Amino acid sequence: MKKIFKVLTVLIIIAIQTTASFAVETGKIDKLIKKSGLNDMSIVSVSIKNAENNNVVYELNSKRLLHPASTVKLFTQFSALETLGYDYFFKTGFYKDSQNNLYIKLGADPSLTTSQLKQAMQKVKETGVSYNNLYFDDSIIDKREFAPGWMWDDNVNPYTPKVSAYNLDKNIIKVNIEKNAEGKANLTLSPSYPMSIISDVKIGIKKDLLEVNSYYWNNPEVVEIFGAVTNPKTIYLPLSSMRRYFIYNLDKIIDDLRIDVKSTLYSSKLVPQNAELITEINNPISPAIKEALENSSNLSAESIYKLAGAVKYSSTGSDMNAFDVFKEFYKGIGMDINNIKLSDGCGVSRYDLIYADWMTETLNKLYKMKNFEKFKAFLAQPGEGTLSDRLFDLRGDTWLKTGSLNNISALTGYVKSQDGHIYSVAILTENYTKDNSDVKAFEDELIKLIYNR
Repeated sequence: MKKIFKVLTVLIIIAIQTTASFAVETGKIDKLIKKSGLNDMSIVSVSIKNAENNNVVYELNSKRLLHPASTVKLFTQFSALETLGYDYFFKTGFYKDSQNNLYIKLGADPSLTTSQLKQAMQKVKETGVSYNNLYFDDSIIDKREFAPGWMWDDNVNPYTPKVSAYNLDKNIIKVNIEKNAEGKANLTLSPSYPMSIISDVKIGIKKDLLEVNSYYWNNPEVVEIFGAVTNPKTIYLPLSSMRRYFIYNLDKIIDDLRIDVKSTLYSSKLVPQNAELITEINNPISPAIKEALENSSNLSAESIYKLAGAVKYSSTGSDMNAFDVFKEFYKGIGMDINNIKLSDGCGVSRYDLIYADWMTETLNKLYKMKNFEKFKAFLAQPGEGTLSDRLFDLRGDTWLKTGSLNNISALTGYVKSQDGHIYSVAILTENYTKDNSDVKAFEDELIKLIYNR
């Protein structure tokens, strides 16, 4: 009886100490939020849980639906990988039918390059066949290049390229701003591409001030660039038409290699079942997942998300059936998916809604899944990707996904604290007018408080 009493006494003391510890840390987080001033006129939502036992460490506005920005990639890419498999390859196939027609079956590969396309077409040439027609099988994902809720004025943002079955060279083009013999700015495209740039750029001004516009409703292939730069530099523009860019590069390759294709009227057509495979470009999914999670590539994330819908349902991939994949997966591990909404897989859509408590609850379930360690390796650590200049002292103890849009900042993932435990965290901040760097500094201080437990 005395032994039982002693055990109960010890457990009570531990419980009291733990409660006191939580109270101290809650107070520190409250002070940090108050000091930031973010919760005065903006919205701050925080959820922190122990990933091992799901105990709540701290919460504030944790069940308010807010915009997750790119933090949603952590969740969409996990469910997509569980569907596609960690050994999935993007495939771009080259086929010949009995009528000597050539088919290119596109794979919506975000890693595909013009160099790879040329290597494959060299093998097509080696068949020695004179081809009558060239067709594209572009049925793998839909033709909706922007997801619902993407902002129209993001059309010159290189971080938000359109997404297509015709993905090539990351769907962006370089604009090199150089000084000519008269000391004025000369703009060239790399690679060369038939689009018009209206330019009034000066070189030698003390501060870079560039404005880039594209009025796609008038002419999508005309871009205006105005302002000044201190030195020659390179900027990046998203392509207005990936199909046009793909065909432009393919035509050059066909001419360079002198491949005999009689018709240049390239149309879309499914590959016949009896067509013969000539060659195939295979790119592994791992680098693209790394790009999506470490560097927050919207192209990789959205392509992978849609492809999960295509593979799961053996149909054309779309944001709609990709969300069905997402819902089925998370419902299958016991998550309530009725109160969240996703219109894309990368967090760019302003229609995406999620809440911090759902995020940490889900993180805790993912933490216990068999593929967790594989997936965790794709997340950014301090000094990498979007965390390249943040939380240096916590490298090896934090695995996080960042999120940023205008007046929105988010951070989610895992923190291994000094007490040896793993904590899941979700921080969503919305509708602020402060500088982004101030909000990121607030997030970092909160992460450090968790680490210092």
